[in-house]
Amino acid sequence: MSSSASPAYAVARGTAENRITGTPAEIESRLHTQALDDQRRSLIVNRTMIAVGRAILIVLVLGVWAYASGRWLDADSVSDPVSVLSALGDLIVTGRLWPQLGQTVTEVFAGYLAGAVAGAALAFAFAMVSSAERVMRPFLLALYSIPKIALAPLIVMWFGLGIAPKIILAAMFVFFIVFMNAVAGIRSVNPHHVNILRVMGAGRIAMMRKVVLPTMVPFLLLGLRVSIPEAMTGAVIGEFISASRGLGYLVYSASNEMNTAVSLAALIVLVLVVAVADFGLGLLERALPWQPADSRTIRSGLRKR
Repeated sequence: MSSSASPAYAVARGTAENRITGTPAEIESRLHTQALDDQRRSLIVNRTMIAVGRAILIVLVLGVWAYASGRWLDADSVSDPVSVLSALGDLIVTGRLWPQLGQTVTEVFAGYLAGAVAGAALAFAFAMVSSAERVMRPFLLALYSIPKIALAPLIVMWFGLGIAPKIILAAMFVFFIVFMNAVAGIRSVNPHHVNILRVMGAGRIAMMRKVVLPTMVPFLLLGLRVSIPEAMTGAVIGEFISASRGLGYLVYSASNEMNTAVSLAALIVLVLVVAVADFGLGLLERALPWQPADSRTIRSGLRKR
């Protein structure tokens, strides 16, 4: 172990060594194993406390909602947890949910994939040709400054009433987030690493693969995770404007009928879809070999060990 260890660790180590017998190497190995076990136990306790805290918060919110409905607030406007759960069950049992869910998931997945690929590809192009960013930057900023909701009616008018406008809106919401995060990752590349590879005779492709890509991946993954709910937002906005199917259409039509329970049930399904997608991308993030062992993203908030 390092000679710079803290006094507290030194005392703990001395105490443990008094209890553990054997050669110095065996004692060192056992102390290391014990430290890892303590770390795992601490991680389990922290995760358990977080889960319990979340459960308490959910129960508290649901309890206040149930008590306030019909007493402090109009029951027809806010509904109540039991009615929302019953409406969700009816949507599932009657099969009314599945066509709406399939339509929205298709729109979100297609738009998310198109926007993510386009954003990452353009960022790579800027990395390969540095002058391209200087040429395209003002146009991209101008396009980004336009509220996407304001463009939604025009996109529906240009591309019709089918699935295409929803996919395009979802892709637009995703594109800029992924693109800006990827560009930020490219700009964070250490120029000294690039110069070292250049001195060693590495070409542009090798530098992209050895330096730029590993540095950019955490930023790109952060953009991909942040843009998941944005893709859902784009698709739902399109369904609000013109659609005959989809979760957004279900929310809109139920609200027009003053059926708050069905609207909230559809919103719960939307949240679950985003949560599942974010969880899957989080698993991919932790599996990537380029992700540093002590890295932590804004969205995940989890330190990998």
